[in-house]
Amino acid sequence: MVLMKNDALRVKSVSPTYPPYHTGKYLEEYFFQRWNEENISSDREYIDVFWTNVFCNAMFAGKQYQNIQNELDQTLNPEGKYFTVSQFDDGPFESFPEDTLIFSAGGNREGDNIIPIPLICSPIPKELISSKEKTIFASFVGSRNTHPIRMDMCNHLSGKEGYKITAGNWSTTVPIENFKRFVDITCSSKFALAPRGYGKSSFRLYEILQLETVPVYISDVHYLPWMDELDWNDFCVPVNEDEIEDIDTILRSISDIEYNKLLENGRKVYEEYFSLEGMFRNIVKRIK
Repeated sequence: MVLMKNDALRVKSVSPTYPPYHTGKYLEEYFFQRWNEENISSDREYIDVFWTNVFCNAMFAGKQYQNIQNELDQTLNPEGKYFTVSQFDDGPFESFPEDTLIFSAGGNREGDNIIPIPLICSPIPKELISSKEKTIFASFVGSRNTHPIRMDMCNHLSGKEGYKITAGNWSTTVPIENFKRFVDITCSSKFALAPRGYGKSSFRLYEILQLETVPVYISDVHYLPWMDELDWNDFCVPVNEDEIEDIDTILRSISDIEYNKLLENGRKVYEEYFSLEGMFRNIVKRIK
């Protein structure tokens, strides 16, 4: 069933592919396809807009994003119950009926009706991943300028024994060879750093879990999905902004037994909670 009748609200992405290994449907497109494949009973209607594609396609074409508030106002009942799914950092920008749940991956929109979901895409191709000896204590590969937390982290950890910090420009046009380097370094690392960027979340957090390394999530606001079911301390090392200078102490205090348990738990939760299908299933059970 299609709620929003205007097909232009569900356009394909024309922006450069990001991450570079991604194939197939992005998060919002995947949810739309799966939603229409299944006969799901819910008292909430799905606002089926590809928010990220609509916004990014306009920006990529050098055009001003056209707010679709008028279409929403004409279609949605102010007293109705709705939900929508959004990947990109800031959106959706529009206003919704009061009883609308926004399942958001990027995390910059705030409100009591915002429910964090993982920032994910298609899985990293298996041929890019290889089992490596953990010769690096902790690593980071990515941009340093997308948030002050990243710069602070790099300043504190660059040059520290056991750390490999490779911070430079990491844009939507990053070559696949640069991504392969990230994979190789991460697979060789005991811990991999996943600081927030422009958004409160990061693709890195979920890529690290796929690479069977323990992620260290660093943020001023911990935007973590499914916390009603998951204790992130079981498979991740969440770090607050004011703990950045203590990261080395925190990580070195983790025993081998504790570390192996973190790895094991990360393997257990990935498919069920942080794959595209896991994302779909977890949203569905929260709207029934």
